[in-house]
Amino acid sequence: MDIDTKDGTGDDRHVLIIDDNEDLALSQAALLRYYGCRVEVAHDGREGLRLATQRAFDVVFVDIGLPIMSGYDVARAIRSALDDPPVLLAQTAYGQPEDVRKSCEAGFDAHLVKPVDPSEVVRFALDGPRALNRPLSMPDDGSSKSIWNFRHSA
Repeated sequence: MDIDTKDGTGDDRHVLIIDDNEDLALSQAALLRYYGCRVEVAHDGREGLRLATQRAFDVVFVDIGLPIMSGYDVARAIRSALDDPPVLLAQTAYGQPEDVRKSCEAGFDAHLVKPVDPSEVVRFALDGPRALNRPLSMPDDGSSKSIWNFRHSA
C-alpha cells in the first residue's frame, strides 16, 4: 500500500486508538486522519472502553499494557457489551507465543507487534474486516512474523 498518496478512502471509517504511549497514538491518529478517517484516542483502558461502547467504531487498536485496565480486559469487555463489535486489533510490544494466545482468547481479531508498519495500520483501518480475510505481507528481511491474524484461514 502506498501511504504517500491521500485518496480519501477513509472518509467513512471511524477508528479508536487506545494506547498509553501518547506519541505513538497521536502519530497513528494523524496518519489515519490524513487518509480521511475519523479518529479518537484514549490513553487508558477505562477511557478506551467508555468510548468504544458509547460510539460506533469500525476498528479499534488496543495496546495490551494499559494503565487501569489491561488491553485483554478491554477487548473482553467490548465483545461482551456490543452486539456488533468493531474489528479489535491488539497492538503491543508483547510478541511471545503466550501473548498471541492471550490476545486470541481475549477476543482480538489480530495481534500486531510494535513497531507496526504504518502501511499495515492504514490497511487495517481502511479495510476493516476485509483486511482480516487477506494474507498479511511478511518482512523480506528474514525477521520473524509481527502480525497474527486470527480470522484469516489460509
